[in-house]
Amino acid sequence: MNENKIKKIEYIKESFKFKQLKEYHKAVEMLYKALAIESKETNDEDNVEILSQIGFLFMELENYPKALEEFQKALTINPNHSFSVLKSFDIYFKEKQFSKALNLAQKYCENNKNSIAYLNYFKVLVALNKTQDAIEIFNALDENIKLDPDILYTISKIDPKKRKLLLEKIVDIDETHVDANLELAEIELREGNYNKVINYCLNIVDDNPLALYYLALVEQSRHEYSKAIDLFIRAINIDYDTHDFYFDLAKAYCDIAWFEEALFMLKKSVNFSIAKNEKEKLDEKYFLIGWILIKQNQSSKALLNLNLINKNSSFYLRAQILIQSINLKNKNLATAKKALEQNYEKEKDNPLFLEVLAGVYKELKLYKQSIETYKKALIYYPDSIFYALEIIDLLIDNEEYDEAIKRINDFCSKYKNCANIYNSLARIYYRLKDLSKALESINRYIELDCNNSEAYYFKGLILNDMSDYEKAAESIYEAIKFKPDAAKYYAQMARSYLGFNQPNDALLYIKEAIELNQNEINYVAMAFEIAQKIGNKHLIELYKKQLERSKALREVSR
Repeated sequence: MNENKIKKIEYIKESFKFKQLKEYHKAVEMLYKALAIESKETNDEDNVEILSQIGFLFMELENYPKALEEFQKALTINPNHSFSVLKSFDIYFKEKQFSKALNLAQKYCENNKNSIAYLNYFKVLVALNKTQDAIEIFNALDENIKLDPDILYTISKIDPKKRKLLLEKIVDIDETHVDANLELAEIELREGNYNKVINYCLNIVDDNPLALYYLALVEQSRHEYSKAIDLFIRAINIDYDTHDFYFDLAKAYCDIAWFEEALFMLKKSVNFSIAKNEKEKLDEKYFLIGWILIKQNQSSKALLNLNLINKNSSFYLRAQILIQSINLKNKNLATAKKALEQNYEKEKDNPLFLEVLAGVYKELKLYKQSIETYKKALIYYPDSIFYALEIIDLLIDNEEYDEAIKRINDFCSKYKNCANIYNSLARIYYRLKDLSKALESINRYIELDCNNSEAYYFKGLILNDMSDYEKAAESIYEAIKFKPDAAKYYAQMARSYLGFNQPNDALLYIKEAIELNQNEINYVAMAFEIAQKIGNKHLIELYKKQLERSKALREVSR
């Protein structure tokens, strides 16, 4: 072997290394150097392979004109070079140059009577809507080619009536065929055949983002929200920029009232729609963001999002109802009540309208009317966890504990892993002074959602009532870590320290509570009590005056 031949082989090897590292420009450079070397031992077929590999590297760089140029050079030497023909076809098809793709596919089929040749032929015929031609050619094929799963999949796109039947046939031939399994899963999902959806998704060997997404939707429909959320997140980790899985994940978070997480995902979903220029999908997202922000008492931000909704959108009228709910949040209750009741006959079948009206009644402490209105909303949206929980909590507020417990039991049979229901159960037992059961219920809540400050606070309150001050302080400390600006947490912590006779520490906590909420007379009263316990005359006098001033202001306001 001469020196030039050796050098040429070295350049090809270097190119292969760069290709493995995805350093395609350097790989191309090495192949051009190899091509430039003249050698007596080099034949035209060697150059065809080099040219075709250069073309492939330009494909990887998405420089399709240059790739086609190199493939054409290879085909000039060998018109039947399969790799160059097939890759040229791929470029023409990708660039939607279907006439050129068809011409290549026809020529290739003349010399290659195999499944790859016919697969490309059928793909381009379907793209050009030449369905009758495709069917005639398919019917004339040998049986072994007809049963190729990829060809069957392409043909399945022609006839919607036979589509499902052909897809099922593909899966019979190749149980792991990704596209056929995914389409069958989507069809069965629409038809509510969830076990079939699961089977088709599990047929796919590797983790597939769409399969995980469909499985998540199944779990969501079965109210298994933890499983659904886990599956949505796995899908996003694999595919974060092709499909908008963020929106359905946000809705799953809404179902369990994890509004912060839902907002985070909705913002990602909005950015996704903007990047993909899917303006028609933005209105629903702005609406849901507005709805969540209202729940979080962020009325100004909610209005900003609701005002982005297009007036011609189906979400526009719903947004106007939400704006009335802002009147509710701003305590313009009479205005909201009047505006909503005037539209009752027109909107009484709209669950969102009923939800807002029920909220007005709740704020006015018209609990029975609120319960009845939420019940009507639940008829139109029977899977709403929010409505079901609101009814239960309103029954508790109205001291209808037996009915509340009955509804809790019905709820748990459907949604056994919903944390909020155990908070409602804890409230009932606490009001009934059954502190052991109240503690058991709030502990179950924390098992299901260990990131809720109110749950730790409530647990601390129960433990203080049970005189278990040390455990109470531990729980309240967890609440403060999550939400360090909540005055009532510090007041409850002061109560714990009083319980195990550490009034000086209790004083520090109650001072913090007063600092955070100076209008709460009960905090001042507790501070006065602690000051007396310590015997601090200065503080006794200070808090005594504050109490007298607060009482005087209260009398005037009456």
